Amino acid sequence: MKGIFGKILKIDLSNQSVTELDVEEEVYKKFLGGYGLGVWYIYRNLKPGIDPLGAENILGFIPGMFNGVNVPMAGRMMASTKSPLTGTWGDSNVGGFIGPELKRTGYDGIFIHGLSKDPVYIHIEKEIEILDASNLWGKSALETENFLRSKYIGSQVISIGKPGENLSLISSIMTDRGRALGRSGVGAVMGSKKLKAIVAKGTKNVKIHDIDKLRKISNEMLEKMNPNKNKNAQWWHKYGTIGGNEFSHLSGDTPIKNWKGIGIIDFGKDKADAISGEKVIKDNVKSYGCAQCPVACGAIIKRETRYGIVEGHRLEYEGGGMLGGLLLNGDLDSIVYGFELANRYGYDVISLGEVIAFSMELFENGKIKREDIGFELRWGDGDAVIKMIEFLNRNEGIAKILNQGVMRASEYFNAEEFAIHVHGQELPAHDPKYLPSLATTYVADPTPGRHTAGGIGFSEGSKIKPLFNINYEFPKLEKYSYVGKGKAHAIISNQTQVENALGFCIFSSTFSPLPYVDLLNALTGWNMTNDDLLKIGERIQNLRNLFNLREGLKPGEFKLPDRARGMPPHQEGPLKGITLDVDSLVKEYYNAMEWDIKTGMPSKRKIEDLGLDEYIF
Repeated sequence: MKGIFGKILKIDLSNQSVTELDVEEEVYKKFLGGYGLGVWYIYRNLKPGIDPLGAENILGFIPGMFNGVNVPMAGRMMASTKSPLTGTWGDSNVGGFIGPELKRTGYDGIFIHGLSKDPVYIHIEKEIEILDASNLWGKSALETENFLRSKYIGSQVISIGKPGENLSLISSIMTDRGRALGRSGVGAVMGSKKLKAIVAKGTKNVKIHDIDKLRKISNEMLEKMNPNKNKNAQWWHKYGTIGGNEFSHLSGDTPIKNWKGIGIIDFGKDKADAISGEKVIKDNVKSYGCAQCPVACGAIIKRETRYGIVEGHRLEYEGGGMLGGLLLNGDLDSIVYGFELANRYGYDVISLGEVIAFSMELFENGKIKREDIGFELRWGDGDAVIKMIEFLNRNEGIAKILNQGVMRASEYFNAEEFAIHVHGQELPAHDPKYLPSLATTYVADPTPGRHTAGGIGFSEGSKIKPLFNINYEFPKLEKYSYVGKGKAHAIISNQTQVENALGFCIFSSTFSPLPYVDLLNALTGWNMTNDDLLKIGERIQNLRNLFNLREGLKPGEFKLPDRARGMPPHQEGPLKGITLDVDSLVKEYYNAMEWDIKTGMPSKRKIEDLGLDEYIF
């Protein structure tokens, strides 16, 4: 086989067994790599109804198919599992250098089964070892990674901190000293298995069908993505995701004061300016790029804050929004240090920010008091934000409740109105009242509450570009129109499945359409077409959806909170008077996907067309 190893690794921590499994080439032709391969394996090997934090759950780490072959902006890896946070199909995406390194170990995916009795880590190099991690248990994710990378020179590491060990449903898995597999509660799954870390150092490379053609196409892409020649690439290189922070806080994009405030009024221009991209990049020490990325949209910074020196990854937009405007916090020291703590400890910064906002509203309404946490928790108090992160990491008292995410905490505190989530997943720092089709993504994707899950939300009001060329002319769609968007949303959503399965960064869409099919054929020797790729994406999306349906979940259970929907609408500001017609958007998307709006089931025709008959329960 070309372009793939045709092997995956099954590691059962209950009996400490390691098994190599052969995978037929036909599987890759149907599901590619990344979470395409992940959903194929997990769906077939996981019984419905299992406890996500029990021995029967499976945690997969699956590099994108282009990992390790130097295709530009295609070095990302996926984690896949049943989410303990939402009870749905769970996945998370990460850059850094871990994906290509895992691929070079000679496996297209690694799937962790069972539970270890004692803390362990897995070392994959010339041999595969399951080793004692008792000396690492209780250490932060950063401390763990630093220790293991110094012990195994040249290796890459994924690890959890105390939040994952404590089974916090808002914990993440960390790599590259600040890159996060952040969403879906994957850190808690790793913690439940007593798996502290995976250390990988690879030496193997896949066979390439036509290396000259692959290099030629990749070099053409490099030219297109060169920051010295392309203005978009130049902007991303300079600012990364934080570049539009000030604009987003004032335009209505960034949620303010736990989704009930208005940026231009409640946060204000002075605070927005204080945490702007221009202010943030003043701390840059050097640019940072993930594996295979010519754009290098990250940076390593050094900032002397009043809490201590931060030497790590530059603040990203989600951290800036969730620790900034969402909390009415315009204190850049607090935001930068809080972001660094989330990375050190192993918290999903999106869910972390929402939990703190939820807690601030509880405090404001007398549902938690100073004696419960040991300090005042007021809107806009940057010092209190840092104290709250430390409090949560200690996992004492009511922190144990808050660490389970806002949905479960709201049940305990009888405060559902304050909890902004979809089916347990805290919403990110993009308000769908500003980008309406994000509402479709938040409630209709099999991983709810995710802005990166695919769709037309970020293209609304402008010309939609496909991720790769297909025979369809996208219409220009009015931002606040609720008709005519379903097919476009479905196409981009299905193309995003291909993007993830191949290992492309979401920001590669800046340069789309990209020659996915030419790259794939040069790598593998297959004779795929763009239509074939689109069908693969649709097959992956349908199987992710079937996973949820097999768990007994129905479309009506995924609801957008009133504040995110615009109920009641704002009376002033840029989003004045806007209430989203989410039902119409979702119905059109379901119709385009041929999913029944009541049951969620794909049509018989669609199941047969995608060859999914064997997966119907």
